[in-house]
Amino acid sequence: MSQQEFKNLIDKYLKGELDAADAAKLEQWLDAMADETAFDALPAEEKQEAQTGGYQRLMQRIEQQQRPTPIRRLFTNIRTLRAAAAAACLIIAVFAFRNRLLDLVAPHRLTAMTSTPGKIKKHILSDGSIIWLKGNSKLTFPVTFGDGDRVVTLEGEALFEVAKDAAHPFKIHCGALTTQVLGTSFNIRSNGQETQVNVLTGKISLSAPQSGRVVLYPNQQALYTAKGTAIAKQEQRSAAVHELTRGTEYDMSFNDARLAEVIHRIERKFEVDIQTEEPAINSNLLTADLTDQSLKNTMEMISQALNLAFEIKGKTILLKQKKES
Repeated sequence: MSQQEFKNLIDKYLKGELDAADAAKLEQWLDAMADETAFDALPAEEKQEAQTGGYQRLMQRIEQQQRPTPIRRLFTNIRTLRAAAAAACLIIAVFAFRNRLLDLVAPHRLTAMTSTPGKIKKHILSDGSIIWLKGNSKLTFPVTFGDGDRVVTLEGEALFEVAKDAAHPFKIHCGALTTQVLGTSFNIRSNGQETQVNVLTGKISLSAPQSGRVVLYPNQQALYTAKGTAIAKQEQRSAAVHELTRGTEYDMSFNDARLAEVIHRIERKFEVDIQTEEPAINSNLLTADLTDQSLKNTMEMISQALNLAFEIKGKTILLKQKKES
Protein backbone atom coordinates (compact mmCIF):
# COMPACT_ATOMS: atom_id res chain seq x y z
CA MET A 1 0.00 0.00 0.00
CA SER A 2 1.39 3.42 -0.97
CA GLN A 3 1.49 6.45 1.30
CA GLN A 4 -1.32 8.08 -0.70
CA GLU A 5 -3.54 4.99 -0.43
CA PHE A 6 -2.97 4.95 3.31
CA LYS A 7 -3.93 8.63 3.59
CA ASN A 8 -7.01 8.08 1.44
CA LEU A 9 -8.22 5.26 3.70
CA ILE A 10 -7.76 7.41 6.80
CA ASP A 11 -9.55 10.32 5.12
CA LYS A 12 -12.47 8.03 4.27
CA TYR A 13 -12.68 6.85 7.84
CA LEU A 14 -12.65 10.40 9.23
CA LYS A 15 -15.50 11.26 6.85
CA GLY A 16 -17.47 8.15 7.83
CA GLU A 17 -17.04 6.66 4.35
CA LEU A 18 -14.88 3.66 5.25
CA ASP A 19 -16.74 0.47 4.35
CA ALA A 20 -16.11 -2.98 5.78
CA ALA A 21 -13.78 -3.98 2.94
CA ASP A 22 -11.63 -0.89 3.33
CA ALA A 23 -11.56 -1.32 7.12
CA ALA A 24 -10.34 -4.90 6.66
CA LYS A 25 -7.75 -3.73 4.12
CA LEU A 26 -6.42 -1.09 6.52
CA GLU A 27 -6.25 -3.52 9.44
CA GLN A 28 -4.55 -6.19 7.31
CA TRP A 29 -1.98 -3.72 6.04
CA LEU A 30 -1.17 -2.44 9.52
CA ASP A 31 -0.78 -5.99 10.82
CA ALA A 32 1.64 -6.71 7.97
CA MET A 33 4.04 -3.99 9.13
CA ALA A 34 7.43 -4.90 10.57
CA ASP A 35 8.16 -5.63 14.22
CA GLU A 36 7.05 -2.80 16.51
CA THR A 37 10.34 -3.10 18.41
CA ALA A 38 11.89 -1.10 15.59
CA PHE A 39 9.72 1.85 16.60
CA ASP A 40 10.25 1.24 20.31
CA ALA A 41 14.01 1.42 19.80
CA LEU A 42 13.86 4.91 18.30
CA PRO A 43 15.04 7.86 20.42
CA ALA A 44 12.24 9.62 22.29
CA GLU A 45 12.77 12.77 20.21
CA GLU A 46 12.15 10.93 16.95
CA LYS A 47 9.05 9.23 18.35
CA GLN A 48 7.67 12.61 19.40
CA GLU A 49 8.52 13.99 15.96
CA ALA A 50 6.40 11.30 14.37
CA GLN A 51 3.54 11.55 16.83
CA THR A 52 3.15 15.31 16.44
CA GLY A 53 2.98 15.15 12.67
CA GLY A 54 6.38 16.77 12.24
CA TYR A 55 7.17 15.60 8.72
CA GLN A 56 7.87 19.09 7.38
CA ARG A 57 9.92 20.03 10.43
CA LEU A 58 11.90 16.82 10.04
CA MET A 59 12.58 17.61 6.39
CA GLN A 60 13.70 21.14 7.28
CA ARG A 61 16.02 19.80 9.93
CA ILE A 62 17.56 17.33 7.47
CA GLU A 63 18.09 20.00 4.85
CA GLN A 64 19.54 22.49 7.31
CA GLN A 65 22.10 19.94 8.45
CA GLN A 66 23.46 19.38 4.93
CA ARG A 67 26.88 20.93 4.31
CA PRO A 68 27.42 22.98 1.11
CA THR A 69 27.98 20.66 -1.85
CA PRO A 70 28.00 21.04 -5.66
CA ILE A 71 24.54 22.03 -6.92
CA ARG A 72 23.85 18.82 -8.88
CA ARG A 73 24.95 16.62 -6.00
CA LEU A 74 22.93 18.72 -3.52
CA PHE A 75 19.73 18.30 -5.54
CA THR A 76 20.37 14.57 -5.85
CA ASN A 77 20.98 14.27 -2.12
CA ILE A 78 17.86 16.23 -1.26
CA ARG A 79 15.70 14.16 -3.62
CA THR A 80 17.12 10.97 -2.13
CA LEU A 81 16.65 12.26 1.39
CA ARG A 82 13.08 13.30 0.66
CA ALA A 83 12.21 9.85 -0.69
CA ALA A 84 13.93 8.10 2.22
CA ALA A 85 12.44 10.44 4.81
CA ALA A 86 8.96 10.06 3.33
CA ALA A 87 9.18 6.28 3.63
CA ALA A 88 10.73 6.47 7.10
CA CYS A 89 8.14 8.96 8.36
CA LEU A 90 5.31 6.79 7.03
CA ILE A 91 6.63 3.73 8.85
CA ILE A 92 7.29 5.67 12.07
CA ALA A 93 3.87 7.31 11.94
CA VAL A 94 2.21 3.92 11.39
CA PHE A 95 3.95 2.52 14.45
CA ALA A 96 3.08 5.63 16.46
CA PHE A 97 -0.61 5.46 15.63
CA ARG A 98 -1.00 1.75 14.80
CA ASN A 99 -2.89 0.72 17.90
CA ARG A 100 -5.01 3.88 17.88
CA LEU A 101 -6.06 3.31 14.27
CA LEU A 102 -6.81 -0.35 14.86
CA ASP A 103 -8.88 0.56 17.93
CA LEU A 104 -10.98 2.82 15.69
CA VAL A 105 -11.56 0.44 12.79
CA ALA A 106 -11.64 -2.79 14.82
CA PRO A 107 -12.43 -1.97 18.47
CA HIS A 108 -13.13 -5.60 19.42
CA ARG A 109 -9.98 -7.03 17.85
CA LEU A 110 -7.88 -9.36 19.98
CA THR A 111 -4.58 -8.21 21.40
CA ALA A 112 -2.15 -9.79 23.83
CA MET A 113 0.20 -8.94 26.67
CA THR A 114 3.09 -11.02 27.97
CA SER A 115 5.18 -11.01 31.13
CA THR A 116 8.80 -12.01 31.54
CA PRO A 117 10.11 -14.57 34.05
CA GLY A 118 10.28 -13.20 37.59
CA LYS A 119 8.23 -10.10 36.74
CA ILE A 120 4.59 -9.12 37.26
CA LYS A 121 2.84 -7.00 34.63
CA LYS A 122 -0.43 -5.20 35.34
CA HIS A 123 -3.14 -4.31 32.82
CA ILE A 124 -6.56 -2.71 33.23
CA LEU A 125 -9.06 -4.10 30.73
CA SER A 126 -11.70 -1.95 29.01
CA ASP A 127 -14.35 -2.98 31.58
CA GLY A 128 -12.17 -1.92 34.53
CA SER A 129 -11.02 -5.42 35.45
CA ILE A 130 -7.44 -5.51 36.69
CA ILE A 131 -5.08 -8.32 35.66
CA TRP A 132 -1.67 -9.00 37.21
CA LEU A 133 0.16 -11.27 34.76
CA LYS A 134 2.86 -13.27 36.52
CA GLY A 135 6.08 -14.95 35.44
CA ASN A 136 6.41 -16.16 31.88
CA SER A 137 2.73 -15.80 30.93
CA LYS A 138 0.46 -14.49 28.18
CA LEU A 139 -3.05 -13.02 28.22
CA THR A 140 -5.10 -12.61 25.03
CA PHE A 141 -8.10 -10.27 25.24
CA PRO A 142 -10.28 -7.87 23.18
CA VAL A 143 -9.19 -4.23 23.11
CA THR A 144 -12.81 -3.40 23.92
CA PHE A 145 -15.39 -5.92 25.11
CA GLY A 146 -18.53 -6.23 22.99
CA ASP A 147 -22.14 -6.79 24.05
CA GLY A 148 -21.73 -10.48 24.91
CA ASP A 149 -19.56 -12.34 27.39
CA ARG A 150 -16.19 -10.91 28.37
CA VAL A 151 -13.80 -13.61 27.16
CA VAL A 152 -10.02 -13.79 27.61
CA THR A 153 -7.41 -16.54 27.20
CA LEU A 154 -4.61 -17.20 29.67
CA GLU A 155 -1.36 -19.11 29.27
CA GLY A 156 0.58 -19.28 32.54
CA GLU A 157 -0.47 -17.49 35.73
CA ALA A 158 -2.43 -14.35 36.59
CA LEU A 159 -4.31 -12.73 39.44
CA PHE A 160 -7.72 -11.45 38.34
CA GLU A 161 -9.79 -8.71 39.96
CA VAL A 162 -12.86 -8.78 37.75
CA ALA A 163 -15.22 -5.79 37.49
CA LYS A 164 -18.76 -6.72 38.49
CA ASP A 165 -21.19 -6.91 35.56
CA ALA A 166 -23.97 -9.48 35.96
CA ALA A 167 -25.18 -8.94 32.39
CA HIS A 168 -21.80 -9.84 30.89
CA PRO A 169 -20.13 -12.88 32.50
CA PHE A 170 -16.34 -12.94 32.47
CA LYS A 171 -14.78 -16.12 31.05
CA ILE A 172 -11.16 -17.22 31.12
CA HIS A 173 -10.03 -20.04 28.84
CA CYS A 174 -6.89 -21.68 30.21
CA GLY A 175 -6.12 -24.80 28.23
CA ALA A 176 -9.19 -27.07 28.43
CA LEU A 177 -10.43 -25.39 31.62
CA THR A 178 -12.98 -22.55 31.47
CA THR A 179 -13.49 -20.25 34.47
CA GLN A 180 -16.65 -18.14 34.55
CA VAL A 181 -17.36 -15.27 36.97
CA LEU A 182 -19.63 -12.26 37.35
CA GLY A 183 -17.27 -10.20 39.46
CA THR A 184 -14.74 -11.52 41.93
CA SER A 185 -11.03 -12.01 42.54
CA PHE A 186 -9.05 -15.19 42.02
CA ASN A 187 -5.75 -16.58 40.82
CA ILE A 188 -5.18 -19.03 37.97
CA ARG A 189 -1.90 -20.90 37.51
CA SER A 190 -1.24 -23.28 34.63
CA ASN A 191 1.93 -25.03 33.45
CA GLY A 192 0.34 -26.79 30.50
CA GLN A 193 -0.09 -30.04 32.40
CA GLU A 194 -2.27 -28.91 35.30
CA THR A 195 -4.25 -25.81 36.22
CA GLN A 196 -4.85 -24.53 39.74
CA VAL A 197 -7.53 -21.97 40.58
CA ASN A 198 -7.69 -20.14 43.94
CA VAL A 199 -10.68 -17.98 44.88
CA LEU A 200 -10.10 -14.89 47.02
CA THR A 201 -13.56 -13.28 46.94
CA GLY A 202 -16.95 -14.04 45.38
CA LYS A 203 -17.56 -17.31 43.60
CA ILE A 204 -16.58 -18.83 40.28
CA SER A 205 -17.72 -21.70 38.10
CA LEU A 206 -15.25 -24.14 36.52
CA SER A 207 -15.91 -26.44 33.59
CA ALA A 208 -13.86 -28.72 31.36
CA PRO A 209 -14.44 -31.50 28.81
CA GLN A 210 -15.46 -34.79 30.45
CA SER A 211 -15.87 -33.07 33.80
CA GLY A 212 -18.88 -31.85 35.74
CA ARG A 213 -19.34 -28.20 36.67
CA VAL A 214 -17.61 -27.16 39.92
CA VAL A 215 -18.38 -24.01 41.93
CA LEU A 216 -15.68 -22.49 44.14
CA TYR A 217 -16.14 -20.05 47.04
CA PRO A 218 -13.61 -17.94 48.99
CA ASN A 219 -10.79 -19.94 50.63
CA GLN A 220 -11.32 -22.79 48.18
CA GLN A 221 -9.13 -23.99 45.34
CA ALA A 222 -9.40 -26.53 42.53
CA LEU A 223 -6.91 -28.56 40.56
CA TYR A 224 -7.47 -29.81 37.02
CA THR A 225 -5.02 -31.97 35.08
CA ALA A 226 -5.00 -32.22 31.31
CA LYS A 227 -5.12 -36.02 31.49
CA GLY A 228 -7.75 -36.10 34.22
CA THR A 229 -11.51 -36.31 33.89
CA ALA A 230 -12.50 -34.41 37.05
CA ILE A 231 -11.89 -31.07 38.73
CA ALA A 232 -10.68 -31.66 42.28
CA LYS A 233 -11.93 -29.11 44.83
CA GLN A 234 -9.82 -28.44 47.95
CA GLU A 235 -9.59 -26.03 50.89
CA GLN A 236 -6.74 -23.60 50.38
CA ARG A 237 -4.12 -22.81 53.00
CA SER A 238 -4.57 -19.61 55.03
CA ALA A 239 -1.20 -18.32 53.86
CA ALA A 240 -2.11 -18.82 50.19
CA VAL A 241 -3.72 -15.39 49.80
CA HIS A 242 -0.51 -13.57 50.75
CA GLU A 243 1.51 -15.79 48.43
CA LEU A 244 -0.86 -15.23 45.51
CA THR A 245 -1.08 -11.44 45.92
CA ARG A 246 2.62 -10.79 46.59
CA GLY A 247 4.02 -8.23 44.17
CA THR A 248 0.58 -6.85 43.21
CA GLU A 249 -1.58 -3.95 44.43
CA TYR A 250 -4.47 -6.24 45.31
CA ASP A 251 -4.35 -5.74 49.11
CA MET A 252 -5.98 -2.39 49.90
CA SER A 253 -6.53 -2.76 53.64
CA PHE A 254 -5.61 0.25 55.80
CA ASN A 255 -5.40 0.77 59.56
CA ASP A 256 -5.03 4.39 60.75
CA ALA A 257 -3.24 5.28 57.52
CA ARG A 258 -2.78 8.88 56.40
CA LEU A 259 -5.01 9.68 53.46
CA ALA A 260 -1.96 10.80 51.47
CA GLU A 261 -0.65 7.21 51.62
CA VAL A 262 -4.06 5.78 50.71
CA ILE A 263 -4.32 8.14 47.73
CA HIS A 264 -0.88 7.11 46.51
CA ARG A 265 -1.87 3.43 46.62
CA ILE A 266 -5.14 4.10 44.77
CA GLU A 267 -3.33 6.09 42.08
CA ARG A 268 -0.90 3.23 41.48
CA LYS A 269 -3.57 0.55 41.38
CA PHE A 270 -6.10 2.27 39.14
CA GLU A 271 -3.61 4.45 37.19
CA VAL A 272 -5.40 7.70 38.00
CA ASP A 273 -4.43 11.14 39.31
CA ILE A 274 -6.14 12.19 42.56
CA GLN A 275 -6.03 15.86 43.50
CA THR A 276 -7.11 17.25 46.89
CA GLU A 277 -8.76 20.65 46.99
CA GLU A 278 -7.26 21.44 50.41
CA PRO A 279 -3.87 20.15 51.68
CA ALA A 280 -5.36 19.43 55.13
CA ILE A 281 -7.43 16.60 53.61
CA ASN A 282 -4.25 14.55 53.16
CA SER A 283 -3.70 14.40 56.94
CA ASN A 284 -6.95 12.54 57.64
CA LEU A 285 -6.55 9.03 59.07
CA LEU A 286 -8.43 6.14 57.49
CA THR A 287 -9.20 2.63 58.67
CA ALA A 288 -10.92 0.65 55.93
CA ASP A 289 -10.64 -2.44 53.75
CA LEU A 290 -10.87 -1.29 50.12
CA THR A 291 -9.69 -4.63 48.69
CA ASP A 292 -11.56 -5.88 45.61
CA GLN A 293 -13.49 -2.63 45.21
CA SER A 294 -13.95 -0.70 41.98
CA LEU A 295 -12.49 2.79 41.69
CA LYS A 296 -15.91 4.40 42.16
CA ASN A 297 -16.75 2.26 45.19
CA THR A 298 -13.33 3.00 46.66
CA MET A 299 -13.84 6.75 46.39
CA GLU A 300 -17.39 6.48 47.77
CA MET A 301 -16.19 4.52 50.82
CA ILE A 302 -13.45 7.06 51.55
CA SER A 303 -15.83 9.98 51.10
CA GLN A 304 -18.41 8.51 53.47
CA ALA A 305 -15.80 7.69 56.12
CA LEU A 306 -14.16 11.14 56.05
CA ASN A 307 -17.15 13.33 55.09
CA LEU A 308 -15.63 14.23 51.71
CA ALA A 309 -16.95 14.63 48.17
CA PHE A 310 -15.31 13.61 44.89
CA GLU A 311 -15.60 14.15 41.15
CA ILE A 312 -14.25 11.73 38.54
CA LYS A 313 -13.31 13.20 35.17
CA GLY A 314 -11.61 10.58 33.05
CA LYS A 315 -8.34 9.68 34.75
CA THR A 316 -8.45 12.68 37.12
CA ILE A 317 -10.25 12.70 40.47
CA LEU A 318 -10.87 15.78 42.61
CA LEU A 319 -11.32 15.10 46.33
CA LYS A 320 -12.73 17.94 48.40
CA GLN A 321 -14.33 18.74 51.71
CA LYS A 322 -18.08 18.19 51.67
CA LYS A 323 -20.00 21.41 52.04
CA GLU A 324 -22.39 21.65 54.95
CA SER A 325 -26.00 21.89 53.77
